[in-house]
Amino acid sequence: MVLAKSFGASIITGTITEIVKILLLKTTGDPQKTILYSSIFSYIIAYIAQRYVFNGGRFFGLSFLKYFAVASISIQLYSWALDKILNISAIKNKLNDPKLSDTMKKVYQYSLINLTIFVIFICVDFPLRKYFIFVKNKEYDYFISYIMYLVAIYIAIS
Repeated sequence: MVLAKSFGASIITGTITEIVKILLLKTTGDPQKTILYSSIFSYIIAYIAQRYVFNGGRFFGLSFLKYFAVASISIQLYSWALDKILNISAIKNKLNDPKLSDTMKKVYQYSLINLTIFVIFICVDFPLRKYFIFVKNKEYDYFISYIMYLVAIYIAIS
């Protein structure tokens, strides 16, 4: 039953997130704003869905602290990595090509956003979810969460 609920919640939250991402890119035209706002939105609805799938508990409990710590690092890494990708000269030249239609430019930007999210998710977010968020180790959870917040602050001010 949990697997079916989890799969259903993933499809719903994923679809909503992708729609939001497309609408943000269309309205703002800025991939940086799109990845920032859509990632924040995505983490919020994913956390709410997670609480639903695993039958709640305290909403602002330890799992929220851990989830928010991981999200604060991942969202910043998404923005940082996308900035680096968009500043690669070949990609910059392709996106600034006058022959490129606005629609195709947005398709390329959307693809780069999703590529960035995928790579950071596989390298950072997924391992932290697997070995930190979904593991009960109350002895170290608060300590690790606070270290992760310090890392997020360091990334933000760098």
